[in-house]
Amino acid sequence: MAQDDDNGKGKGTQLLDRSIAILRLLGDAGEQGKRSADIAEALDLTQPTAHRILSALERHGLIEREEATKRFRLGLALFVLGAKAGDGTGLRQVARPSLLRLAHESKDTVFLMARNGFDCVCVDREQGDYVISSLTGQIGGQIPLGVGPASQAILAFLAPSQIDAILDANASRYPVFNGLSRDEVAEALPRIRERGYATDQDRLVEGISALAMPIRVPGRDVVGSLAINMTSARLKPKRLKALLGSLSREVERIGEAVNPLGLSIAI
Repeated sequence: MAQDDDNGKGKGTQLLDRSIAILRLLGDAGEQGKRSADIAEALDLTQPTAHRILSALERHGLIEREEATKRFRLGLALFVLGAKAGDGTGLRQVARPSLLRLAHESKDTVFLMARNGFDCVCVDREQGDYVISSLTGQIGGQIPLGVGPASQAILAFLAPSQIDAILDANASRYPVFNGLSRDEVAEALPRIRERGYATDQDRLVEGISALAMPIRVPGRDVVGSLAINMTSARLKPKRLKALLGSLSREVERIGEAVNPLGLSIAI
């Protein structure tokens, strides 16, 4: 049954929650978009409520409607906001030279990742000569913290209480990633802390390997990670050692360049 129209206490909060739900729904829909009726049904809203929220979002450029299909999709205003948010911490600007160097040297794809609540978000990436798919996709893509080396390199260096809370929150989300489990993620973290990097060879995606190191700033929580993705055939033991040396050099450069008092990653 569709929810009643917006009345009573908490109206503003309800509208905000519903607006965000619509944006997330359209984000998942991608270029195909969704019709107003489908949005209302998916989110259990009345048609008048859905129409009012959609009209407001469209007026502000956060969504747009294609006249030919009558389908809504995310608007370019969100892209502008996202671009500003992507470098709002300054981490992307500081790390950009490192991504360029690593991609040039390795010929593989390099990712800059940061924490966003219980997730890990791709803040920046640089494509190498070898084009492969990744769990996060393009800039702005997210995965649960604990999935893949890039997010595990961040998770392993958080406070124990934060680690436990994140593992509990994401436990039900892990299995869709090739049967990953909370226990498997938890068991990997001590080794990552001990050796200073995380790696995956064919575990999540057959034929794809990755390695990552945390970006750490003295006196601060871990602020992100650098990761290199490649085909498993390219990650031989000798090359792994060389790549780890390059990663170590770049995360140290980034850590030294970041102002420990001026960087704030969303939590």
